[in-house]
Amino acid sequence: MNTIEDKELVQRCLFELKKQMGYAVDNRLSQRDIEYLSEAIEAKTKILISLSTLKRILNGQFDRLPQTSTLNALTIFIGYTGWHDFKTRKLLENPISVNDSETFVSPIKATKPRSSIWIGIALVALIIIIAFLLKTPLLGSQNAANNIQFSARQTSSENIPNSVVFNYNIDKVEADSFHFQQSWNERTKIGILKNSHTLTDIYYEPGYHKAKLIANGKVLKEIGVNITAKDWFCYSKTNFTEVKPKYFAKGNPIHDGVLGITDEAIEENNVDFQKDQIYFYTFCPKLMDVAGDNFKYKARFRLRKIKNTLCPWIMTEVFCENSFMYFTNTTPGCISEINAKISDKDLSGKTTDLSPFGCDLTQWQDLEIRVVNKQVTVYLANKKIFEKTYEQSLGLIAGIGFTSNGICEVDKVSLEDLKGKVVYGSGF
Repeated sequence: MNTIEDKELVQRCLFELKKQMGYAVDNRLSQRDIEYLSEAIEAKTKILISLSTLKRILNGQFDRLPQTSTLNALTIFIGYTGWHDFKTRKLLENPISVNDSETFVSPIKATKPRSSIWIGIALVALIIIIAFLLKTPLLGSQNAANNIQFSARQTSSENIPNSVVFNYNIDKVEADSFHFQQSWNERTKIGILKNSHTLTDIYYEPGYHKAKLIANGKVLKEIGVNITAKDWFCYSKTNFTEVKPKYFAKGNPIHDGVLGITDEAIEENNVDFQKDQIYFYTFCPKLMDVAGDNFKYKARFRLRKIKNTLCPWIMTEVFCENSFMYFTNTTPGCISEINAKISDKDLSGKTTDLSPFGCDLTQWQDLEIRVVNKQVTVYLANKKIFEKTYEQSLGLIAGIGFTSNGICEVDKVSLEDLKGKVVYGSGF
């Protein structure tokens, strides 16, 4: 059997990943696609790959092989048990190269000398034995990981930004590297050391965040950090992963019977509307008395002002203890660019038919989300457009929000439990 170079195996792994996700194999992914893919990989594998690393690998910009934890995450995500499993299986196949965007072409004929077959069998057996015997320090210290101390204490309530004091103890965990990450955003990840049990970090956005302790790229433990605000809180960022947003501190977001940022507020808060911006309206009080697996939510919204963009969009979000869900509306011609998330289910417009979410966002749109025992049904203009089940419980609802790439207006919202009790309702 002929030897397959490791770098060629990485290329094959990337080929399979792009095919599964519905991405064009020979095209570079957009920043938004990479952000979505990074979140999806972490959700499925519990292994974090930084956006810069993922972008570099997907673009083939690596002289040395990526770290084993990164290769494990990529191969687990596409259905293998890890890099060793992927490599072992491919060693049983012919060497292959990526010669075009659709197919792999074998550079050799199928006939092989008998001696090479025995060499290949011996090599495969050796790899399997090594994969079985080798264990990372993290796996070897699983019992210690189960007893890790990790807690959080906020320094103030209903203030944005908000500092949080974390106490942790990882002294008994064997690993090469340790990190702390305050939320889903990997740009907030920082290195930590053993025998240093306190860390203070600052949160710039409201919401129910999941802080993580990480060893060798794998999440050891998560805790919830609920950063609340007194009322609707509005801010903007140039991209989703930007750490420090621009607050709309001046001007009232609720005016003339709607929730929305005015032109005066944009000017007073020195936000450049002509530049690409993402606008966030969030309502994050304390945990609400309604389960994320059983509720009814209605919202009426539109885009009042749209920058010169080909694909305007509005994202409707429900934040919960364990995860969150969101659905995105856009113009009908742009539905391949949108995504949706329902707890453990990540949906891409490239691999899922989200065309019913296409509509004219310059006109008022009525969206309704109903969840009954983890069965989600979405209605647009009183017409059922989407239905799906999920497995991971969302826990209690922690907040609601609207995100858009233009100036959004919200006419009314209503959140109820399945008995009809109104948990939050506003006609503004």
